[in-house]
Amino acid sequence: MTLVITENIVSNREEYLKLARAFAEDGRNDKGCHGMEVYLDPEKTDTVVFVSTWDAKEDFLGHVHGPSFAKHIPGMAKYYVSGSDRVLVDGL
Repeated sequence: MTLVITENIVSNREEYLKLARAFAEDGRNDKGCHGMEVYLDPEKTDTVVFVSTWDAKEDFLGHVHGPSFAKHIPGMAKYYVSGSDRVLVDGL
């Protein structure tokens, strides 16, 4: 199992959030995805965090190059400032 925490800094969180929710909903249907949720840090009003779980890191990478990513990211890009992914793999 692979856990991915994506933290994005955005210029307009309310507008980005509408798009992020639709992206997460579609992303949940991607191969190997067990769940994708959107979280907000009340102390960082310019931040949106995605937490997703995958069968394997390769499934997450496939998602990044797949149709749900291509469908949603162009619209989200106008609010995107910067971001980072933290990929954690099962230690068992």
